[in-house]
Amino acid sequence: MDPSEAKKIDSGWLVILFIWGAILGSLGIYLAVCLVLGDTLTGSMPDGFPLTTLRYALFGISVFTLVAVHFLRGFLLENPGLMRSARPVPSSQHPAVARYTVVVIITSALLESIGIYGLILFLLARDSLSLYQLIGLSALAMLYYRPKKVDLLDLAERMKKME
Repeated sequence: MDPSEAKKIDSGWLVILFIWGAILGSLGIYLAVCLVLGDTLTGSMPDGFPLTTLRYALFGISVFTLVAVHFLRGFLLENPGLMRSARPVPSSQHPAVARYTVVVIITSALLESIGIYGLILFLLARDSLSLYQLIGLSALAMLYYRPKKVDLLDLAERMKKME
């Protein structure tokens, strides 16, 4: 890899880490807001609302999301030519950085949704246990699927071989 390519990848890497960190940090913001507003909220569930069913459904969707992210991330990283446009757009960004940024945003947003499910349960029923569990699960999954520079470099090599 030539020095100009390495410099583009390094500068793009910092942007990827910033984006991922911002999405991970939003989980902390959700938690802080719930802790601050927790005493002022009253459960606004109408009588007969199937809260238990909603809780099971959101936990089930969370598990499905974890499985989907695992396979989706692998699929997107293993098929670098999948999202190529017919007409290349001139950019100062390295193509692998652009591709990896999309993968990080998609997977992080899906994993963040797990924390949002906890936020929903907290706002609807003041279910702080589900809030902690789902935000914790979301944060752990985001740490597990964090951006890794070795993945970016591997993607850059495979994209270079495709040219």
